[in-house]
Amino acid sequence: MKIGLRIPGTARQMPFADFCKWCADNGFEAIDIGEATPEVVKTARDAGLEIGTADLPGTRELLSAKKSTQKSGAEKAKSAIQAAADNDVHIMFCVFVPEDASLGRAKNFDIWKNTVPPIAEFAESKGVTIAVEGWPGGAPTYPALGCTPEMWRAMFAECPSSGLGLNYDPSHLVRIGIDHIRALNEFASYVKHVHGKDTAFDEEAMYLHGNLGPSFQGPRGFGEDWWRYTIPGDGVVDWLKVVQRLEDEGFDGIFSVELEDYRYWQSWEAESEGLLRSHEFLSCFVR
Repeated sequence: MKIGLRIPGTARQMPFADFCKWCADNGFEAIDIGEATPEVVKTARDAGLEIGTADLPGTRELLSAKKSTQKSGAEKAKSAIQAAADNDVHIMFCVFVPEDASLGRAKNFDIWKNTVPPIAEFAESKGVTIAVEGWPGGAPTYPALGCTPEMWRAMFAECPSSGLGLNYDPSHLVRIGIDHIRALNEFASYVKHVHGKDTAFDEEAMYLHGNLGPSFQGPRGFGEDWWRYTIPGDGVVDWLKVVQRLEDEGFDGIFSVELEDYRYWQSWEAESEGLLRSHEFLSCFVR
């Protein structure tokens, strides 16, 4: 297993080659990218980094009720998958957020099961796996598909292709009250990529306003005050058990730090500190 990262906010303003060099110089071994272009892939690999994931476009369009929009989404997704395969990139990251949240998850899943399996089968034919992240989407509807064990069971039953897998991000499971270790025990064989991100809870905030959020101020970034995302080790995720379970499964992929923590944001000085602290913590377990 290796430790990599997703590119955080201000780091995107740096020349990509400079950021890749910083990553390699500071012990990171992989990087997640947006589009898998020859230039981006070569720059990362020249710096000694593996490509963790490339982003999969077109997923929102695939979950549209309109056939023409679905077709456009399929074309975008297939083109990106082909580009990834051409550049020897084998995992693509996505979140399934429907175009129309008002339809509800059940009806949007009816769309999903008609549009996504053919894309997963195409990915399989190219040696690529789509890794679905379990971000639940925004309040109050939380419309995203693929963020609960209930939905994972339905997805993998409907689409048994090896072109569909999971990006395991325990912070999302913890946030919505799901046992992240039990979920990993059930779905470890589907995990293709891991996000290094944690979740912390604030008992005083929960007492003051419960899960409604504060009334007289905006919540701090990356949370609703009663919960927030943090760097690995500053929350409640049991990373030792996570790594041990994945080792037992034979996982030899990448733990990618996803820096979404208001304490380490808005400046490169803060972001770099958060990345280094994340790497230091994860390196105690990831081997």
